[in-house]
Amino acid sequence: MSQKWHELSVGLITLYQYWKITFLGLFILYFQVELEKLDYHYWLPLFFDGLCETSFPCEFFARQGIHDMLEHGGNKILPVIPQLIIPIKNALSLRNRQILCITLKVLQHLVVSADMVGEALVPYYRQLLPVLNIFKSMNGELS
Repeated sequence: MSQKWHELSVGLITLYQYWKITFLGLFILYFQVELEKLDYHYWLPLFFDGLCETSFPCEFFARQGIHDMLEHGGNKILPVIPQLIIPIKNALSLRNRQILCITLKVLQHLVVSADMVGEALVPYYRQLLPVLNIFKSMNGELS
């Protein structure tokens, strides 16, 4: 039985989470908060929840927050990996092409952001790979 491509409706994060992402994004942007001093166990999963968003400014701040935190996180990233799996799976499960491409780029950045992150993702392949299996037949169709 072949699985067909069906885009699911984009789930919305809570209004409270939306404003937290937007507020911190603005705070980092305008006041140059030292990212190394942020609580990665709290903020990184929150930004990963924002991967499901497609509306500005939340999607912009979520993506930028993720990339900034991964760039400056160093050894703070590895302990947070288990908390990132559900937001990643939720984003992939939406079957939205734009969200899929963004999530895959974020996964690439996550793997190269710190030592042992790729290895830390191995136990979670059973959760992530079935969703990606749906997209493998779309070679060249994703932009």
